[in-house]
Amino acid sequence: MGNNQTYKNRALASLEGKWSKGIIAVIIYSLITGIVGHTATTIFDTATGYGISGVWYLLCLPFGWGLTIYFLNLIRNEDIAYERLFDGYKDFVRIFLAGLLVSVCVVVGFLLLIVPGIILMTMFAQTEYILKDDPQISAADAMKQSAAMMQGHKMEFFWLFLSFLGWMILALLTLGFGFIFLEPYMETTFAHYYEDLKAEVYG
Repeated sequence: MGNNQTYKNRALASLEGKWSKGIIAVIIYSLITGIVGHTATTIFDTATGYGISGVWYLLCLPFGWGLTIYFLNLIRNEDIAYERLFDGYKDFVRIFLAGLLVSVCVVVGFLLLIVPGIILMTMFAQTEYILKDDPQISAADAMKQSAAMMQGHKMEFFWLFLSFLGWMILALLTLGFGFIFLEPYMETTFAHYYEDLKAEVYG
């Protein structure tokens, strides 16, 4: 396994000549989940009196998976056409269930105490990639496999995530616009980490 800077350097190398693709992918995701979602839920809530923002979040879980896998495809020099962002809906039940289970586990962990939340977040961090690489694996088994892969690596991955903290703060100072540049950088870095972890665990 490499160090944090190794993965970041590899991410920048993978994004060379593809920054525009990554940024546009993030913009598409942000527009649909954010602006379109807010508009749709506001109209529905006003018309019916029922709040559906939580439902919208759940419906977007496969979309979030698609964004993560988009950058895995990018570092593998595979298809990064923008329609790939919606691939999670082609396997909706499996991808949705995995996203829901991971989200519930992490939220419950953070509600209990911060440390359990961090442990669960890092434990299941590879679930999305495993679902991509094994189309037959169930959501629960993908989570178990992620947990097995992350044994002895949870703190290492957490520090990799924390290494972006300064950039996150800067992105927030730009009213969030900086995230359209930061998100491709982070996603590509984590994708490279997965590739190394998979190679170490499975050879």
